[in-house]
Amino acid sequence: MKNYASWGLITVSLFSAVAHAADDSVFSSPFFTDSKAELSLKNYWKYLKEDAANPTTVHNAWGQGVALGYQSGYLADTLGVNVDYYSAVKLGASDYFNSRGVLYNNGPGNSKDNATGFSKFGQRYLKLKGEVGDAALNAQFGWQTLRNYGVISNSTRLSPTTYLGWSGGVARDGLSLRGAYVDRSMERNSPDSLRLQTNDGREINHLASGELGYENSQFNGQLAYGESQNYLRRQILRVALKPNNNLSLGSQIYTTQALDDYKDMALSRRNFDRNANHYAFDAKWQEKLWSLKLGIAHTRAPKGGGELGLYPRHMAKNSRGTFTSMAYAGEDYMRDGETMLASIVEYYITPEFTAGLTGIYSQFGYQSATVRTGEVNIFGRWAPSHQKLKNLTVFAMVGPGWSYKNVNKTPILSQGDYLTSHSLGAEFIAEYRFKLF
Repeated sequence: MKNYASWGLITVSLFSAVAHAADDSVFSSPFFTDSKAELSLKNYWKYLKEDAANPTTVHNAWGQGVALGYQSGYLADTLGVNVDYYSAVKLGASDYFNSRGVLYNNGPGNSKDNATGFSKFGQRYLKLKGEVGDAALNAQFGWQTLRNYGVISNSTRLSPTTYLGWSGGVARDGLSLRGAYVDRSMERNSPDSLRLQTNDGREINHLASGELGYENSQFNGQLAYGESQNYLRRQILRVALKPNNNLSLGSQIYTTQALDDYKDMALSRRNFDRNANHYAFDAKWQEKLWSLKLGIAHTRAPKGGGELGLYPRHMAKNSRGTFTSMAYAGEDYMRDGETMLASIVEYYITPEFTAGLTGIYSQFGYQSATVRTGEVNIFGRWAPSHQKLKNLTVFAMVGPGWSYKNVNKTPILSQGDYLTSHSLGAEFIAEYRFKLF
């Protein structure tokens, strides 16, 4: 309640300032005349049947979401406010539904009886902009979503992951410098304001990140640095090249170092021991009616004690990390020593309908075994152009996968070989957006 009260005070003060600044009418200010509002309706179903770490288990969640977003204009071309409200209704759930990130888990354990909807003001922040010479400045303070912002990112189901803190940057002639500092988050399927945490549940004071970027018509690159206080430190280099209209090339390097609070955790809570690195490369060819994207990636994340190491995408519990490698798929292909190959092919059957196929194959060595995993998915996307449906998007995907039986992500071996597991995943999204004003 304290956060809502503070936000209410800020909003009242801002509107009071607008009223005093207006000559003829409050509502003639660009703060109001340049305002925008959008309503979004999203139906989301996510399903997984697997037997990797349990007897055969179904993870299933289905919900209906509503999002209402308001963006003000700027007072004195400097100060504004954004507010986004999210609500979700439970339509269906199984045990273990919480792994799908769609519905709120309102209780202990994995029971489907815990599944509920939720509502929240997920974003509510002040925004500022300005210019110094030819450089454009911007800043945001409050609850906000951060997408690939340095080492911080979000994830979206019926609402996005949002963070409490500040972010901002300066840009000029394709060169940009950005920074962010956050200390709380709201997950994509929860209305709860949570502190960032270590894997064993201890609080982390803050997560801070900075990024230097440059972009022109043929090149896009970012060098990012970030740290979750005394827990993990990370550097990211992301580069994209576009030699011509058909070909796009990309590469990413992710390096992560363990700090004192991470090293103090029990072995079973750590993803790796001291350092974890991930290297990725991708290439995409685009034609008028089809496209093909190929990727390769390799991970090093050593871990002792006979357990398999993993590269952690996120800098802390209750946060999301920037990660654009093609190893981020239905299953994360970021185990120690793992090399993975990925492909995505899309074909535009009509201007409105796209069909495609994804495939991933990977392997890594564990003790005496060479472990192989992968998945195949078919998908379709419909974006009608009819005037009454032009803001509708429908997406569906389904496919099988294969992996290994495990305990704490570490393969279970029998007579020197791993035990194969199987999975079936599916996803359906129907979203309709329209502007209110």
